[in-house]
This record gives sequence, C-alpha cells and structure tokens, in this order.
Amino acid sequence: MKNVFAILALTALAGAAQADIVIDAVETGRFTIGQPGGGIAAVPNSIYSNVDTFSGQAYAIGGATNISGNTITRLFADDIICAAHTAGPITSFHFNVANLNTSVVSARARVRFYADNGSNAPGTYITGYTFNPISFTANSVTTYVATGISIVDQGTNKFWAGITFDNNTGATGATEAQLNNLGMGLFNPVDIGSSADTAFGTTAAGSFLVNSPAGANFNFNGTPNANFGWAFIPTPSSAAMLSLGGLMAARRRRV
Repeated sequence: MKNVFAILALTALAGAAQADIVIDAVETGRFTIGQPGGGIAAVPNSIYSNVDTFSGQAYAIGGATNISGNTITRLFADDIICAAHTAGPITSFHFNVANLNTSVVSARARVRFYADNGSNAPGTYITGYTFNPISFTANSVTTYVATGISIVDQGTNKFWAGITFDNNTGATGATEAQLNNLGMGLFNPVDIGSSADTAFGTTAAGSFLVNSPAGANFNFNGTPNANFGWAFIPTPSSAAMLSLGGLMAARRRRV
C-alpha cells in the first residue's frame, strides 16, 4: 500500500433512517491498480472487515446517464455478512473508490445500505450517505473512513452495501466517460465476517433511495472474487459487549 494517512474526525449532519445524508470522507490509504498488496489489516472493533488484501483489480459498473441535469452511474452492491450481531447501530465504516481514468476525477460517491430481501439481493432501504465531492487519484484505489454515522440494526447479520457516482449536476466537472471509470477495488479474503462470491448491479442509473432496486446478481467467475473493500464498526458500547461475550465464551471453554 502507498501512503497511509492519519484518520481524522468527521462530523455528519443529523438525519433519520430512509434519508440521504451529506457528509465528508477522510482518506486512509491508497493502492495502485495492477499492484496487489496488503493494506491496513483488520479494522479494530469491526464486525466486518475486508480492507486488507487488495487483489490488484477494480470494477466500475458504468452506465452513467443524465437524469434531470445530474449525470449519475448505475449502482452496484456487495453482500455483507457480519461476524457477530450487535443490538447497537453501526457508527463508522470504511470504503474505497477506484479511479480507472488516466487523470484525477472529482465526483461524489453515494453510498446506500439495504437489508437483505431473503433471496440474496438488496431489499428494504436502510439509509444512505452522499459524500461531498472528492478528487480521486488516477489509476488508484483510495480508501476512506466515514464516522459519526448511524446504520440502524436490522436484527440480522446480513445486509448490502452499495455505491454509485455522480457529478453533482455538473458542479464537479466529471464527464459521463469519467464517471463510467469510477468504481471500487476488489479485496479477498474477508478478514472479519464473510461475503459470498456475488455482487448486485442495478439495471439503470440512479441514486436509489428506494426499496428493492431493480437489477441482478453477478460475479467474475471467481477470478477475482466479487468482494469489495468495506469495513463496519458498531457503536463502542456494542463492540465492548461483543468483546466481553467472546471473553466469557473463552472462559467457559477452559472450565
């Protein structure tokens, strides 16, 4: 990995579930596309972490379309199966953006979370976050952290994390072709939790603040696995309870 940066605090605007909340992301590191490598290891206190082993490859779903003056791509999502169930909300997450262009591109990453629909696809919309415009380095996968967020517990270990990109109604200057070359890096194996070798892509472009977006599952026939770089950390009190539960289980096994 090239260039590891300090993680700074981030303040999110308050909002309820079913919202699209505008926040900032803080850069944590960078990989070069075409160069596999290890990253920052498993994220401490996470219930899902897959940000360590970069495959050297990245995926961009494309399909950018001008919708009411805003050029936006299709959305793709990864299934997230957490290692443990926590009653508290997720309060921070790590993600990455791949820029397969040969130049820096400024755009907005728009992240969406969905409950599983019971048939291995995104179902009920949970919440979403739109990041203020970021200048993405060419030919790179850049990792970020978002804190001060709240992804409400859904009563299950599994949900879907998706991403789409836009040019903020032209304000960022990103062209349709450039947006079509933004995506995410592929990471495997998952360090904490698990993820099936499958992803989901929408049929059309859009922001998808809706339940059960139309689309289909896909993968890359195992080369590489269809697992993208995400990590999720619950509220500190929930993380502490998970650690305590593991300690108590270990003590019981020694008796």
